[in-house]
Amino acid sequence: MALSYDQALDRAITALLVEAVEHSRALRHVLEQVGHLVVLRVQLHHSGAAGKSSEVPDGEALPELTNREHEVLGYLVRGGSNREIAKSLGISERTVKNHMRNIFRKLDVADRTSAAVKALESRR
Repeated sequence: MALSYDQALDRAITALLVEAVEHSRALRHVLEQVGHLVVLRVQLHHSGAAGKSSEVPDGEALPELTNREHEVLGYLVRGGSNREIAKSLGISERTVKNHMRNIFRKLDVADRTSAAVKALESRR
């Protein structure tokens, strides 16, 4: 019985360590993306672009997006949740999710942070 308990304990510890490593990688990725956002914000501020409503992506810089996708992306860059975006635009959360999926595909990104980074980079 003691051997099976030790094996179960070893398996549990191994599973926790694997999960911790995966979480650490994901956290590192998020922190890198946030760092990119901070750098872009500082660059935009110092370049004088801050006065040009730098939080909303320029339609010419991301021409593959529809007008509504540009609106959704603007709210995303400002940190809006799907629920907040839906309420602001008077649409359903499901419609926001559809717009997000299209934005991610068109910008070739996998997450909200990467989409925001790409939008801010397009303003340079």
